[in-house]
Order: sequence, then C-alpha cells, then structure tokens
Amino acid sequence: MKKATLIAITAVLLISTAHAQNRRHAPERKFVYMTSIGYATGLGQIELENKTVANKTFDVSVNQLLGYQFNPYFQIGLGFGFDFWRHTAFIPAYLNVTVNFIDRRITPIFYLNAGYGFKWYMSSTPEVMDRVIHGTSTGPMGEAGLGMKIRINDYVSMVIAGCYKNQYSDIRYTILKPNEPDQSAYSTNSVKKALYHFAGVRVGVQF
Repeated sequence: MKKATLIAITAVLLISTAHAQNRRHAPERKFVYMTSIGYATGLGQIELENKTVANKTFDVSVNQLLGYQFNPYFQIGLGFGFDFWRHTAFIPAYLNVTVNFIDRRITPIFYLNAGYGFKWYMSSTPEVMDRVIHGTSTGPMGEAGLGMKIRINDYVSMVIAGCYKNQYSDIRYTILKPNEPDQSAYSTNSVKKALYHFAGVRVGVQF
C-alpha cells in the first residue's frame, strides 16, 4: 500500500513538473508580432546643380511587424508602418530578417529591413531656408539595426536598437532663369533623385 501510494505521489509530481515546464517554456517555432517606434535624424548633404543642401530633416516612425520565429536565433517577417518627416510622410512596406546571437534572456540582435516607401502626403511649398521640398516621390527603403532583446517573460520581449535608415526619393528645387522673377519661395522647377540617410534609435515590444 505504501509503495503504491509513493508511486502515485511520484507520478503526480512528475506530471505537475512537466506541466509547469510546458507553461514556462514557450515554443521555439512560433509567429511573432512587434510594434515599434523610432526616431532618426538626417545625415549628410545633397548636391544640387546650383547649391548644396544639408539633410536636416528628421524621421519619426511607427512600425508593425508580423514574423515567424524558426528557432531562438532566427526569424523572418513582413512589416509596414508610417514614416513622418518634417513636411512629408511615407508608408513603408518591407521584408524583415532578425538574428538573435545567443539564446538567453538578454541577447544582442541584428535586424535588416528592405522594401519600398510609398508616398502618403507631401508639402507643396518649399522650405523657408533651403528653398527645396524633400522626399517628394516613392522609392526603395532600407533599415539596419543593432541592439538588445530583453525577454520579460516567455511571451513578451522588449527590443532596443540603434539604427541606420535610408530612403530613395526626389528632391525638388528651383534653378533661377534669366529675366524671370524669383519664385523659389513658392514653387519649384527642377527635380533630382536623392538617397536620404538617417541614424537613430528604435524601441519595440514583441509578443
């Protein structure tokens, strides 16, 4: 009787332990969702025919990512969001690849986004100082980041990363013509392709 009771108690403890472990350990292969916000400042200069313009614009972004985690180290997904510049905005859609370097509660990560930035709206009036309109067309975009993922529990993680971004788009400006009035404060008459560069930070919550 005592032996049967001991066996029963041992079986119950084993089942309880296994159940608790299953609750504590989330599956390695799963769908993941992440909402993130970012802020980046413009880098470099843009060479035009008649002048050089500094990229003083900024980028505030809100992104949503749907991905699939194949193992603790690698995931791939699709994302979209909203990029707000000083006087214009884009809707980026992109492919995301994320690498976790180690399988720990806190792990260094690297991610890469590559896709296309669609136009949402743009200013029709040149900027006061530079007399240009930045980011006036759709174009390819990319973002790369290096940072840390902090696992809060088995189902929620926080991501903090430094990032580099770029957006290929048009810049509109004015070339003054002889015997014509200067309308550069109100309109433009020339356009050039430009690759805009940004550096900043991104913070996200992944489920």
